[in-house]
Amino acid sequence: MKKFLGFVFFILLLALLAACGNDDKTTNEEPATEETAGSADSSGNEGSDTAEDPASTSLAGNEVFQKSCITCHSSGDITGGQAKIDGAKIHTDFKTKEDLLAFVGKNMPKSAPGSLSQDEYQAVVDYLWDQK
Repeated sequence: MKKFLGFVFFILLLALLAACGNDDKTTNEEPATEETAGSADSSGNEGSDTAEDPASTSLAGNEVFQKSCITCHSSGDITGGQAKIDGAKIHTDFKTKEDLLAFVGKNMPKSAPGSLSQDEYQAVVDYLWDQK
């Protein structure tokens, strides 16, 4: 019986480690962000840090969601853990995006609250706020 409980504990520990993993940060992502921040767009205007394309912000938020949230949550067409995020409920639970950002920044991910960068939190909040 002790061997069986030990085996179950080992499997649960492995599952926990696998769920908390994927905190892999590559150096290839940062230079691409820096290069595009000041580059000219197709109209010849230079990009600015304050005015971001909503589609690219949503894409970045989707990537953060896939990397850091999917273990416990699912949203829209993205399927993940048990807690499905309801886009309409977000707007009733949180009056503003800033309220959602404060909650997510303080409480998520559940395994390591506050472990994402401010940009990652902002991107995922923008992404979630736009979900219907």
